[in-house]
Amino acid sequence: MINREEEYNKCLRKIADNLDISDTMRDKAIDSYNAVGKWLGDCAEDSDLKIYPQGSFYLGTVIKPSTDKDEYDIDLVCLMKDKHSASEDEIKNTVGDRLKEHGKYSVMMDKEEGVRCWTLHYDQFHMDILPCVPKETVYIEPYRTNIRLTHRVAPRIYIPKYSNPYKYHEWFEQRMQIMLLEARKEFSARKQVDITKVPLYLVKTPLQRAIQLLKRHKDIMYQDVSKIQKGNAPISIIITTLAAHAYNNENNVFEALNNILKNMQNYIKVKGGEFWIENPAMPEENFAEKWNAEPSKKTEFVRWLDQARQDILIEPLKVYGLHNISESLMHSFGSNIVQKSFSDLGHQTKVDREKGKLFVSGLTGGLTTSVKDGDKKIGDHTYFGK
Repeated sequence: MINREEEYNKCLRKIADNLDISDTMRDKAIDSYNAVGKWLGDCAEDSDLKIYPQGSFYLGTVIKPSTDKDEYDIDLVCLMKDKHSASEDEIKNTVGDRLKEHGKYSVMMDKEEGVRCWTLHYDQFHMDILPCVPKETVYIEPYRTNIRLTHRVAPRIYIPKYSNPYKYHEWFEQRMQIMLLEARKEFSARKQVDITKVPLYLVKTPLQRAIQLLKRHKDIMYQDVSKIQKGNAPISIIITTLAAHAYNNENNVFEALNNILKNMQNYIKVKGGEFWIENPAMPEENFAEKWNAEPSKKTEFVRWLDQARQDILIEPLKVYGLHNISESLMHSFGSNIVQKSFSDLGHQTKVDREKGKLFVSGLTGGLTTSVKDGDKKIGDHTYFGK
């Protein structure tokens, strides 16, 4: 028999599936950043430029916007591999000036440059392009992949910052190594492609789905609050990093969320009297740096975490019946996405029944799609009680 937690896991998994970016939108984003990369890479015959995604798109944890007013956020690294000695001003504006030379991109750009990125606005998504150079004299994957980027403190005044998106992606994969291998095997067999050619963003492990659900819960929780409170909402990189630390290769979404929500706070450290969430790819980078300057951000993280535990781990399992569970989850993930997910589940149950795949347990009367001794097959629904 499928118990309540297994049924709840199916619900969570379906909601996460429906939160994921569509194939059409993913292909559109990939085509767009490839086109941007070609334009930037053609700026000089001797340029040695690498364009690659980072953030949620790169990690396979991107989610649909929670409202029609919001957009997908696609993060792109523009690494100028041959400009190690460039100044911060040159790093930032070499890319910005080149984008302004393109008739279409110049119109799509934000009028004001971002603190670290240049932003292009497309239909349904925006692309944040991060100009950077190697931190060391050379950039060689997978060995020397630290990058130097720029942080604007005033108009045309920048300070250096450092990161390593490549190594973070590598670390993230290692945190779910067992389940990621299973997901890639399944995708490889289904699509008849070489397993080594399956990118992370095309598969979904329980960790990826758990992060998608946590990010969605955060978006819904801070949807109708003051601008100040919304500005203090937990940021994605903190949720993602703490969740990946807490994940222990659980094989379903509910168990992953149960472990993550109970343990992720344990990975917040205190160093020299300051809160510290270390970038696992670059220990000197503190993702919680703003918590120390603005304590309300730490307070808001704790409030969100407590609410997520209540909304995801406790309340839905207090009620019985799919209708009541769906009502509970609408508060956490939004009515439209939950309604669609439960409709999908209902349709699948109907299909399983019609194909003779649905059984009732002889001991408990619960529904299952696997056969055990004593289980009876459920016949076609006759709609008149026989």
